[in-house]
Amino acid sequence: MEWLAQLRRQVVGLDTAPLIYFMEENLTYLEMTDAFFEAMFRGFEVSLGL
Repeated sequence: MEWLAQLRRQVVGLDTAPLIYFMEENLTYLEMTDAFFEAMFRGFEVSLGL
């Protein structure tokens, strides 16, 4: 997703709504929240050297 590439190496402020959508697997936002959090988790693992 191109919008994710634009966020690379940026500080991202996150409201609670996307986190809730992700946790509840809200079908309206599922594709977007899954992509965001997957990218975030991968970046976190890379930054920790895992």
